[in-house]
Amino acid sequence: MKAKVTDLMAENRVTLPLPVDPPFSFRWAMEYLSSSPSTVLENVDSHAGLQRMLYLHGMPVLLVLRSASEDVEHPALFVEMHSDQKISRVIRDAGLHWARNTLNLDQNPRGFLTLGKQDAPLRQLQEQFRGMRPVRIASPYESLIWAIIGQQIHVAFARRLKYRFLEHCGDQVQMNDHLYPVFPGPEQVLRADQQKLATLQFSRQKSAYIATVSAAVADGRLNFEAISALPQEQAISHLTKFRGIGRWTAEYVLMRGLGYSDCIPAADIGLRKVAGQLYGLGRTASEKEVRDVTEQFHGWRSWVAFYWWMTLQQNGQSTK
Repeated sequence: MKAKVTDLMAENRVTLPLPVDPPFSFRWAMEYLSSSPSTVLENVDSHAGLQRMLYLHGMPVLLVLRSASEDVEHPALFVEMHSDQKISRVIRDAGLHWARNTLNLDQNPRGFLTLGKQDAPLRQLQEQFRGMRPVRIASPYESLIWAIIGQQIHVAFARRLKYRFLEHCGDQVQMNDHLYPVFPGPEQVLRADQQKLATLQFSRQKSAYIATVSAAVADGRLNFEAISALPQEQAISHLTKFRGIGRWTAEYVLMRGLGYSDCIPAADIGLRKVAGQLYGLGRTASEKEVRDVTEQFHGWRSWVAFYWWMTLQQNGQSTK
């Protein structure tokens, strides 16, 4: 299946402010994305900000996140929307939702910051990454596909597979002489030649998982809106009923795709390494030890996991 290419002339532009309770650091959000091997759809530039092409209600829109201040106590954030069509209120609201969700602007960090008073390793990270918040993925379906592609392979290889997946299944939109990939919907993925994925180094099992969950999303059996209303353990239980979704994948989707604040993918090897380092184990922690040591952070374990991942990236180590 050949990806569709759309050529946009940027004739319409809307710029809107993004109010947020401090502290908030746009710099650390950009640092996370720029150093993450999983950033494949976002263009990150210290001056241009974050750029991402999305279909909003079927209309291709280039969204740009910018900051006018590096002061974490007085953040000044904006989202720009560019399109070749009139940006209606519906499109504007969808763009605002993406921006606020991506940067996690609607979750007040006060409760998380109080946890540092009782835990020295966390307090040190809070001081180092002052104002950082977990960066979310544009949609839960996207987070699920990325998680499946990344299962049990090195992140550098997973990154290559993600690019191949986009080229094979997704569209590309051209604006101002730049070509932006767009993440495909489940129907697009199902229309793509599944046999072709094998020639792109996708295992037969991984290809089957992608097709299975895409079909479930397309026909409504896997409904992320309904899942988001469930208590955490029920949501995990529902997700893991589908082939290709284990507990790590379910927790990753809840954390990065659905915005659950208390979900830690404790089996993650990177998180296990950080736990061992921070809490004096002298070795990689077990999944149980990660869950035990983070019990004290109840309510904010997703944030703790994100801070731990950031420490890995700052040390030049790969994360999901």
